[in-house]
Amino acid sequence: MNTTYPIGEFAKKTMTTVRTLHYYDEIGILHPSLVSEKGRRYYTDDDIITLQKIISLKFLGFSLDEIKELINSSNWDLKESLQYQKQKMIEKQSQIKQMIKTLDHAIHLVDDNKKVDSSIFIFLIHMIQNEDEQKEWLKTIFDEEKVQKMYLHSDEKQKQIEKSFLEFSSTLKGLYGKDPGCYEVQQLIYEYIQLTEEVSGMNITTLLEDIPENIDDDPWLFPSPFTKEEEEWLAKAFDIYLTKIGVNLNGR
Repeated sequence: MNTTYPIGEFAKKTMTTVRTLHYYDEIGILHPSLVSEKGRRYYTDDDIITLQKIISLKFLGFSLDEIKELINSSNWDLKESLQYQKQKMIEKQSQIKQMIKTLDHAIHLVDDNKKVDSSIFIFLIHMIQNEDEQKEWLKTIFDEEKVQKMYLHSDEKQKQIEKSFLEFSSTLKGLYGKDPGCYEVQQLIYEYIQLTEEVSGMNITTLLEDIPENIDDDPWLFPSPFTKEEEEWLAKAFDIYLTKIGVNLNGR
């Protein structure tokens, strides 16, 4: 005999809520087996089995729309569905891992800095988030071995590099407006180039020679933390420094 349960009793028995059962009825994923003339809902043991399926599939990460389709399907390929869901969970796991890494690096960036320029901070977070896409783009310019070397740093080393760039960018913004050829600005350019050479594993001359003259960079993957005016000023400062060390960009 299939026992019937009023909705309140059924909710307690299955450790769910009346509100949830109403919603499941509304979206067509679990209807009550009986509805009285007065509109009272009653469920049966068969409905318990259906609800168990719903709860189990929800635990595995399936959406209610997916669960509805699976439950109502007469040709449910369980293995295929589970393999698909597993792949989705692996991708989500990878995203969560990347989010945790990004948060960890963000905490490290602001650890010793009471005030951080928001444009620089967002720029660095964006760079961390899009690391894999940046690697693929760089492989269109440099050979794969060089690109791998650029990212062949321990997590702690990467944090140091990001913090150095944060400090460099913040200091540069503070110097904006000064003579781009003055000692203070040129010293900062020198330090930045040293950092670039350390990160890339190439000296600045080789690095610039490998970059195509009419490079079409991706502003989404490589946004700038500087304003247009700051970039123009910074370009002059770099030109002055590179000329001093004998690097002629116009002769490439």
